[in-house]
Amino acid sequence: LTFLDLEWTKFTGRLPSEIGQLTALAFLDLGPAGFTGRLPSEVGNLTALTFLDLGPTDFTGQLPSEVGQLTKLTFLDLGPTDFTGQFPSEIGQL
Repeated sequence: LTFLDLEWTKFTGRLPSEIGQLTALAFLDLGPAGFTGRLPSEVGNLTALTFLDLGPTDFTGQLPSEVGQLTKLTFLDLGPTDFTGQFPSEIGQL
């Protein structure tokens, strides 16, 4: 799987950590949708990602530092979300 578009779905609850097993994924759009809770750190395993759209969602907590492992990203949309805390410095590696 290289393309996963879940925008405008009515999924609710946490995004499963198994998302990190989709290592060939290049495009991931998660919003707008009803995802809540923390973004799993396993998203850092998606090293083929070039497009990541996380908003609008109801993700909470800190953006995982593992996002800095997504060095092929050319598009990153983080809002609106309910992320809190410090912005991870690892983003500077992108």
